[in-house]
Amino acid sequence: MPGQHALLSPSAAHRWMNCTAAPRLEATAPDTDSSYAQEGTLAHAYCAKKLKTFLKLGTAGEEKEIAQLNDQYHTGEMDEYTDTYAAIVLEKFNAARMLTRDAQLLVETRLDFSEYVPEAFGTSDATIIADGLMEVIDFKYGKGVRVSAVDNEQMKIYAIGAFLRHSFEYRIERVRMTIVQPRIDNLSEFEMSVADLLKWADEVLRPRALEAFSGEGRQNPGEWCQFCKVKGWCRALAERCADTARGNTDPGLLTTQQIAADILPWLPVIKSWVSTMEDYTLQQALAGTSYPGYKLVEGRSVRKITDDKAVIDLLSKEGYDESEYMKPATLCGIGDLEKLVGKKRLAALCADYIAKPQGKPTLATADDKRPAYNAAADDFNDIKL
Repeated sequence: MPGQHALLSPSAAHRWMNCTAAPRLEATAPDTDSSYAQEGTLAHAYCAKKLKTFLKLGTAGEEKEIAQLNDQYHTGEMDEYTDTYAAIVLEKFNAARMLTRDAQLLVETRLDFSEYVPEAFGTSDATIIADGLMEVIDFKYGKGVRVSAVDNEQMKIYAIGAFLRHSFEYRIERVRMTIVQPRIDNLSEFEMSVADLLKWADEVLRPRALEAFSGEGRQNPGEWCQFCKVKGWCRALAERCADTARGNTDPGLLTTQQIAADILPWLPVIKSWVSTMEDYTLQQALAGTSYPGYKLVEGRSVRKITDDKAVIDLLSKEGYDESEYMKPATLCGIGDLEKLVGKKRLAALCADYIAKPQGKPTLATADDKRPAYNAAADDFNDIKL
C-alpha cells in the first residue's frame, strides 16, 4: 500500500545488497510516481479487496484507492488478472487448512524487519501461516521484466518479517515464497528451511544492510542498476559502461568469446543507461544547465490540423469525394482489445481469428526457459509423408 517508504526498501533489496551505496545516493533524487506505479497500486487494491471480501474483512482502504484511480487505470484485463491472483492465493489457503485447521490467511500485513535491516518495514500482499510451512505471496502487475522467486532478496526479507511476527503462534519449519505475475503467466515459487533463511539473514542480509544504512556503502554497478533513480549520473556506472564499450584494448577485432563474456551481459544495462542519460541531460539543459559544446535546439515537429470539421467542409465544397480524405474505421489491436474485455475472454471469443506468427529471433541467456530458435525446422511443417 502507498505511504511511507523505508530507506532500505525490501523491493529494492536486490539493488542495495549489491550496491550498498545506492540507498543514500537515491535519497537525493526526487520521488516520481509513474502511471505504471499508479496502475499497479489499483491492481493491488483489487487483489486485496477480493481476498478481504472472502475473509469477510473491511475493505474501506481498498475502496478509497479504487475510487481515486479506477476511472483512469481500470480495464477488463485487470479484473481477469486480479481474479487469477485471488484464486491462486485461496487455493493455497485451502490446501494449508487441510493440514492445519487453524491456518490463517493475512492480507496486506505490515511487517517489521528492523532486527536485520535498520528502520525497515514493508507490507506483505498475502501471508499464509500454518504449522510446518509458511507461505509469503507477492503480486506483480508489471509485464516488462519476469520476476523469479528463486533466491529473491525481497521475498526472503518478507519471509523473515513474517516468521518473526508469527513464529510464536505456529511451529514453522519451512518457508515458501511465491510470486504471482499473471500478465505474463509467471508463477514462480522457491522454498527453503527456516534455519537456512535465518542463516542468510545473519551472515548476508544484516552485514549488507548495516553497510548500506551507514552511508559508507560501495558503488558497484551491475544489472541491478536498471531501476536505480540515479543511474543517469552515477559515475561508477558511467565508467563501467564506457569501459565495456571500449572493449578489449588489444588491436584487432573482438572474438566471439570476448563478446559473450564482456559485452552481451552489459548491453541491457548500457542501453538503459544511455536512455536515462539522454533524458537527464535534456531536463538539466531545460532547467538552465550549460554543457560545453552543446546547445538546446528545436526538434522536429509534425504539422497538425486544428479543426477537423472545418477542413472536411472545405474539401467537400471543393468537390472531393469523402473516400479520398476520410480514413475508414479500423479494429483496435489485440492488446487494446484484451484491455477492453480481458485476455481469456477475448481468446475464447475470437479463437478462430487470432494467429501468433513465429517471433523475431533474439539473443537470450542459456538459462532462458524458451526453446532454442530453429528457423529451418518450420520449413518442413507442411510436408506430408
